[in-house]
Amino acid sequence: MSGPDIFEQLLTWSLYLLGGFAWNITISLVAVAIGTVAGYMLARGRATKHMLSQRMAILATALMRNVPTFVFQFYLIFMLPDTVTMPLGLGAVPFPSWLKASLALALAVAGFVSDNLVPVLSLDGTERRHATMRFALHWGNYLVIIVMASSTASVIGVSELVSRCNTVINASGTTDMMLWVYLYAMTFFFTFCFVSTGLIRVVSRHIGRRDVPDASGA
Repeated sequence: MSGPDIFEQLLTWSLYLLGGFAWNITISLVAVAIGTVAGYMLARGRATKHMLSQRMAILATALMRNVPTFVFQFYLIFMLPDTVTMPLGLGAVPFPSWLKASLALALAVAGFVSDNLVPVLSLDGTERRHATMRFALHWGNYLVIIVMASSTASVIGVSELVSRCNTVINASGTTDMMLWVYLYAMTFFFTFCFVSTGLIRVVSRHIGRRDVPDASGA
């Protein structure tokens, strides 16, 4: 297949692939939202003086931090139902695979947030505010990691970018497209990560300048 033919094929499938990447972003944002709330609750549990709550929060955090999200995804896809029956005869609501993928990734986010928030909760006043701002930067970097990890959702049937790449390759009827389709998909992830990390660096420098004491002592 010639270069112009490959370019034309990629251009034709661009919107389809972009739609798949939108699912990667959706999965990641839902995972980070759920995981951040759960991680905050775990951090509060670890910071409490109640021994049982503290030990349970530490154990849960260790589990979430040390089990691969890939394993969690397979576990959830088999253990969670495809539909959830609502009370009061309201019928059944589908439990889609993309949401199961988000829950699996949310477990890793919860472990990350729990570990990084515990030191922040022990501070007060200005120190706590600065530590919270620094935590927010680490949280932003972790979001980028989760977006990249969301590609594993393809193994449980989610129609995200990697899954759609395979569809494009099969539709082309030739293996010549394989390298180019995956390289094209890489540009989606690279662009998102490059822009995101660039914004995080800008914010980090801004926060760093604010943290530097005034030389006049004011």
